[in-house]
Amino acid sequence: MENSKKSFSREFLKSNIFTVSAYISILNGILNLCEAKIKGEVGEVKKSSAGHVYFSLKDKKDNSVLSCVIWNYDYRVCGVELEDGLEVIAEGMPDIYAPNGRISFKAKTIQLVGEGDLKKAYDKLKKKLEDEGVFNEERKRSLPSFPKRVGLITSRYGAVINDFLSNIGHYGFEIKFIDSRVEGQEAIRDLISAIRTMKAQEVDVLLIMRGGGSLESFMAFNNEALIREAVSFPAPVIAALGHDKDIPLLALAADKYVSTPTASAMLLNTNWDRAESSLREYRVMMFGYMSSLISQRMSFLQSSALRISNYFDQFLNDFRVREAYIKSVINGKMEGAFVDNMKSIEMATRIIALNDPKRNLKLGYCIVRTSEGIVRSVDRIKKGDLVDIELYNAFMESEIKGIRKKN
Repeated sequence: MENSKKSFSREFLKSNIFTVSAYISILNGILNLCEAKIKGEVGEVKKSSAGHVYFSLKDKKDNSVLSCVIWNYDYRVCGVELEDGLEVIAEGMPDIYAPNGRISFKAKTIQLVGEGDLKKAYDKLKKKLEDEGVFNEERKRSLPSFPKRVGLITSRYGAVINDFLSNIGHYGFEIKFIDSRVEGQEAIRDLISAIRTMKAQEVDVLLIMRGGGSLESFMAFNNEALIREAVSFPAPVIAALGHDKDIPLLALAADKYVSTPTASAMLLNTNWDRAESSLREYRVMMFGYMSSLISQRMSFLQSSALRISNYFDQFLNDFRVREAYIKSVINGKMEGAFVDNMKSIEMATRIIALNDPKRNLKLGYCIVRTSEGIVRSVDRIKKGDLVDIELYNAFMESEIKGIRKKN
């Protein structure tokens, strides 16, 4: 810092002797403070083998000429194809090229000035990209059905980001935001850098946004380098870009294009909204189904309980009828059996009474016994045997005097 101050000191310059390269270095340090935007007409355009472009800017009023150069990368990023007669604004600083001591204006960015030139450059690049198939629908990728991780590139200032955040659904989106300028030549570098940074973020979809404006204000979004960077992004790209008449070329190349930040939010919400609506309908349907099922089951249980109750009532009634019938049968059979048994007993009693020996003894019969038992046949006795004779009211002893057999 101290050396820089010395380099701007007149006393320091006058009191020292410098080499040519040292002096050129001091001059370039001073010239670097002269960064400016220069407006002029392009001429003497030459492109080196390394891709650097040398040209001149001429003042239309007095034909003053300024030699200029823009390095390869800066030229590709600016997106302007230089040709004689174009009116441009070059932004940069003067620089002395040490090998030949020539001073030239080292441009960092170049932008077209006239609406006609802007439209001409727009149409030319549009045709080039069309011929390459960059805008073909077949090339474009479908958005994920339910995106969660959303990459967002836009300016943190203004209504655009607020409109988007106010309309994005509460579906747990993980929004990864990178702030970027969205207008002017510096916006090109910001946007390209943001896209490259976002490539490492693993997002489901990338959203690039800005509000409406003229063709000139949308110059950054008609830049070839930016368009190719977006097309090469690993996830689908949504361009939410308002416009006056001509659709920005980035919008034509994007996988999906909408014209407002609100529309981009609604686009991301679409399937989530449908899923939520379907879920609500499903809940209502399931509630109705379960209510109907429960009602049916309750009716079934009630009717089953009634049938079971009726069945047991009928069963008990049948049981009582059968019980009464069996009792009556049993009682009837027992009574009949009792009567029959009483008759048998009476008959047996009569038979016993009729066959009672004592009865016969009363009738005048007697029982003759020997020592061997009752005499039932004359074959068991003989003349001279002693026998006992039982009468109704007495026993007698007797001797057999004689035996006479019946004829």
